[in-house]
Amino acid sequence: MSPLKGILVSPLRRASAPFSSGAALCAALLLALTFACRDARASVSADAHASRDADVRRAEKVLSKLRLLYDAAETDDADAYHSLASKLYPGLFVTVAEMHPSDLSTDLSTAVFLAEELGRKWFDAGAATAVCRDERPDIYMPLCTALRGGTVRQLLLAKSRLHARWAEAVLSENRGETDADTAHALAEMDAARENDLLIAARVVETLRALEALPRPSKAGAARVERFDASAVGSGDSDAEFTEALRDAGVLLAWMPRSTTFYQLSNARLAYADGLWWQSKARQSRSLVISANGFQPDPLKELRLDALQVSAAAEANWKAAAKHTRLAEQSLSRPDQQGPERARPVATNLGGLGITETEGREN
Repeated sequence: MSPLKGILVSPLRRASAPFSSGAALCAALLLALTFACRDARASVSADAHASRDADVRRAEKVLSKLRLLYDAAETDDADAYHSLASKLYPGLFVTVAEMHPSDLSTDLSTAVFLAEELGRKWFDAGAATAVCRDERPDIYMPLCTALRGGTVRQLLLAKSRLHARWAEAVLSENRGETDADTAHALAEMDAARENDLLIAARVVETLRALEALPRPSKAGAARVERFDASAVGSGDSDAEFTEALRDAGVLLAWMPRSTTFYQLSNARLAYADGLWWQSKARQSRSLVISANGFQPDPLKELRLDALQVSAAAEANWKAAAKHTRLAEQSLSRPDQQGPERARPVATNLGGLGITETEGREN
């Protein structure tokens, strides 16, 4: 249907009822507005196309450098790998950070992170045998078992290559190349993204439960609302915090480096920092009560008083709640999947231990 339909006046109507000057002016304004809106849409479309093209160029650049790292890792030459990595990082992190949120940027960011982790763990834990039972069942455990007693370093390389292969498939689809290998890789990625949502929902549920534990109370002569870290909390609540943060950490290790991942990771770190500040306040209070002179007051070592420590704990816990809610909101919005691809609904729980109902209720 033409965008001008309903604005132009038919000849028969024009003959029987000539335009007044006011009606003519209204018609002219509506016509101008129509063309202005069409130009604006064209401008937005052009900008979006330019952004996609820029992301494609960045992706191709990142993938070419990752291939160099993979070749170096295959030679089992630590010096060569570290020398190359020192030239490519942190530039690779910067490049993927400049990309718009999408499947493409998520997998590239994950591949870059895993390749960097490989270099960090080359000597320390890299030679140890990978523990497959700790890996994400749907995508990482099969890689681990296929290595048949492979090392942590080999598993990190396999993980990074998996995400790079998915990113290459997205680029191939964008170029119109839809061969069997590309279709298979995209189907794998789509199923993994569905499970990503279930895992993220469980992390949100785990972190949201921490908000029910002791919260801020009124304190001070001015009755300013502060978190009285020395007056609330107990060993039991600390144990609940520690367990919840541990569980969230395990699940976060299964997630790709998406926007939702970073929001949840920031929330977990903020809760951990708040717990640390609370523990310092409690230690100081217990020392005063017991008059134990053998251990120094931790607040004096930090050169802080109880109100400052309480404020630090409260600020961290408020930040944690904010990041958790942002992550929860991102789960309810459609993914920005990158260049013109509509992901089909695919659910492959793959033994994650998280039911579809549980994940989506939260």
